Amino acid sequence: MNDVSFATRTTRDADEHATSVSAWDQQYEQLSPGHFEGRTEELRVGPVQLFHESANRAVLQCGSARAGTHTLGLVQPAAEAGWFCGHAIEGERLLTVSSDHAFELIAGAGMCISGVSIDTAHLRRMAAQLHGDDDGMPSRLGPRAVDMPPPVRDGLKALIASALSMARQQPALMQQPAVQHSLAQTLTEAALDCIAPGLRSASVRPSAATRRRILHSAREYMRAHVDEPITVPELCAATGASRRALQYAFEETLRLSPVTYLRVMRLNRVRSELIAQAHATVGDIAARWGFWHPSRFASEYRQHFGELPSATRARRGRGRGASNACAAN
Repeated sequence: MNDVSFATRTTRDADEHATSVSAWDQQYEQLSPGHFEGRTEELRVGPVQLFHESANRAVLQCGSARAGTHTLGLVQPAAEAGWFCGHAIEGERLLTVSSDHAFELIAGAGMCISGVSIDTAHLRRMAAQLHGDDDGMPSRLGPRAVDMPPPVRDGLKALIASALSMARQQPALMQQPAVQHSLAQTLTEAALDCIAPGLRSASVRPSAATRRRILHSAREYMRAHVDEPITVPELCAATGASRRALQYAFEETLRLSPVTYLRVMRLNRVRSELIAQAHATVGDIAARWGFWHPSRFASEYRQHFGELPSATRARRGRGRGASNACAAN
């Protein structure tokens, strides 16, 4: 992909803060008195733009998102109430808007917003791959504030935070095309989970012959791309199946969902590299296979293999030492 950039900006007035997220057309007005301090982090990975912004004063934001995009914003409210296009912001809310709709946001002092802005064309392609249908996608993101199930909302929020943290702390890792591709695909799929729940129930259970064909095609694709971080949308494209049909084929045959099977496959690839590669760090190897949240990765690894990644790496060192000792004798 090789289209990645990361920037952190500290601002001292509302006008400056309005330009801190690149390619957006915005105007800010400071509403509450006092010295203004704002901060923005922005990551661009191909068709996906991530940002996290905060300010210590209440502001009125007007404008439109980056052209040709759909945006989801996760709001962490402050003590003061906020409003988005006439919708009250009470508690943690999901804000949605497309670039062809102007928006108006009143953000209370201390409010934090994490957002993911995705090229509409890319979003529609992914929707078609996952669900076999992209009808209505643009209209689904008119300006509105939505209450999301906490697991879905918190999952997207954690993914955005992990991606920004990786860009901040491991910039070299972000230059790897495999990491960029996997990150963009994972974020887009997470966004679709938030905005297109109705599409996921549109498929009919496949027949036995269809299940066998889907499963065979998916596993063949996995074997052919064993060294790449495979995504569910890519499996849908490779098998010609919707996400629901793909899920039925895996669950009714392997008793695992495609997502679980992919995670198991990636965990096994991580384990192989931990044993084979002496110089790469655990974090680098994990991120290469799509695990960006260190504590969550360690928990999943221990649950699957019965030991932490560090124990696997340590045992590798002990095994090599024993082999060398035998050779010396």
